[in-house]
Amino acid sequence: MSKRFMMAMWMVLASCMLLTACGAQQSGPPAAQNEVQTEQPPELQAKLQPEAGAELLVWESKGPELDFMKAVAADFEQKYGVKVKVEAVPAIDAVTKLTTDGPAGIGADVFAAPHDHLGNAVMAGLVLQNDVLDDQAKQQFMTSALEGVSYEGVLYGYPTAIDTYALYYNKKLLPKAPATYEELIQFAKTYNDPPKKKYAFMWNVGQLYQSYSFLAGYGGYVFGDGGTNAADMGLNSAESIAGAKYLQSLKPILPINVNDINDNIITGFFVEGSTAAIINGPWLMNELTSAGVDYAVAPLPLLPNGEHPKSMSGIRALYVNSYTEYPAAAKLFARYVTSQDKGKQRFEMTRQLPARKDLMAEPTIAQDANIMAFLEQAKHSTPMPSIPEMGTVWVPAGAALAAIWNDNQEPSVVLDKAAAQIKTAMHSKK
Repeated sequence: MSKRFMMAMWMVLASCMLLTACGAQQSGPPAAQNEVQTEQPPELQAKLQPEAGAELLVWESKGPELDFMKAVAADFEQKYGVKVKVEAVPAIDAVTKLTTDGPAGIGADVFAAPHDHLGNAVMAGLVLQNDVLDDQAKQQFMTSALEGVSYEGVLYGYPTAIDTYALYYNKKLLPKAPATYEELIQFAKTYNDPPKKKYAFMWNVGQLYQSYSFLAGYGGYVFGDGGTNAADMGLNSAESIAGAKYLQSLKPILPINVNDINDNIITGFFVEGSTAAIINGPWLMNELTSAGVDYAVAPLPLLPNGEHPKSMSGIRALYVNSYTEYPAAAKLFARYVTSQDKGKQRFEMTRQLPARKDLMAEPTIAQDANIMAFLEQAKHSTPMPSIPEMGTVWVPAGAALAAIWNDNQEPSVVLDKAAAQIKTAMHSKK
């Protein structure tokens, strides 16, 4: 595949930017073509006809998602006559790897990546637009999932799953999920025993990813316009400050400094039965089940303002490499993997939260109360910003949360300082 020299040079430069930021011979059987015609409007049919002789390379992370991808690749090859090779490449490394492999012609045609890497990928010219989903097809996906895999209003990704966090609670200690944070506070008054390391509620306070739910629940945000406008800094907005003040008010029920709170410690306390409720994501369920914990999951409790905490979400998705020799076959594959039928299969194999709304009624999902709790919280989630500037946010925001929590500093002062540091960092990268 030939590309202009200047584009190749841009890829090398983009690679540096990223490193500093966190064989079938026919196009497919007639039956496959008929299926495409029934699923897509006429103007999109041509885009979904695999090129003659198309062969695809796909990158996916190791684990059950890789097993799923291999199974779907075999189905796709049989259905469409397009050979698909699946290689294990960590999703978090895919965009960086593609900056060199793409121009060299050895990159994957389709690759999995977290949505917050999309901004860098688009700026580097690494991904093709997802122009094969019509409005009706888009309606079958969660709005937040589509927003997460879009950049500057343009859809690029094919959502495979959505990650967010919710409230785990020990049913022996808390027979019923607390509906509000006030209920947790009242429970803590009778349950907490710090000398014995007994706490009613724990979360990773110093991590913006989890603590964002308090800020956003009061209307706060990081960047404006749905996380796409870096010029609109919302971390020190009046709403974010209000959320930070409420977060700070919870220190009496969790009198531990952030240096002594991390996910491993929190999980350990929960498994031991000394902590009644924690915040974490669906990836923790297998560990808790294996440990024999009698737990359940619920959406995050309501805040004093009556609002749902807005958790940050991460969108797992597939993307089509702009350097692919077979864009039609690649887009068809990405769409096939994220179809309703394959979405159900993916959930059954990975237990990751599906991004499709039309899977909510599937018995394997609807009858799983814990999965449904996460999906309910996902309705109140916000995709973490995918613009490159987000890389400048995590450290100053974490330091601000530590100062608010550990030292009881005034949130408005601390968040103003963090916002100034972020703006300076963004300016220095231009």
